[in-house]
Amino acid sequence: MRIDRLDLQILRSLSRDGRKPFKAIARELDVSDATIRKRVRRMQKEEIIKQFHVLIDYDKIGNFIKAFIGLKVNPQQLQEIVNELENHPDIQVMYRTTGGWDIFVEVIFKDMQELNWFMEKKLSIDGIIGTEANVVIGSYKRCPCTNI
Repeated sequence: MRIDRLDLQILRSLSRDGRKPFKAIARELDVSDATIRKRVRRMQKEEIIKQFHVLIDYDKIGNFIKAFIGLKVNPQQLQEIVNELENHPDIQVMYRTTGGWDIFVEVIFKDMQELNWFMEKKLSIDGIIGTEANVVIGSYKRCPCTNI
């Protein structure tokens, strides 16, 4: 599937606000709302747009701990570990990475005790040979936007 400049503009607009009405996007891009609707539906059908997400400001709902945990894994067990972790409710995002860690997971917990429990109990999977947690102490930019 090829996407054109208008598709990219639509994706940028939706990445800033996934609930923006098609009419507003159409005004912004100077096209009809029918064009926007048709293109968004096509991109959903072709799974270019997979989901719409909510970005939560955890600072406003309480003291939460956000951390990024690097996992070094046995390469032969990588997919097995991904399968084990991918539906875990505390894992927000899981990335395959290069460098010192094979997998990076983003997690959010109520407190440090929950993070510690997760590290000790849930990451004691056969094949995980090393972990490192980096706790977020502040943010400089938070947005669902991608640099498309």
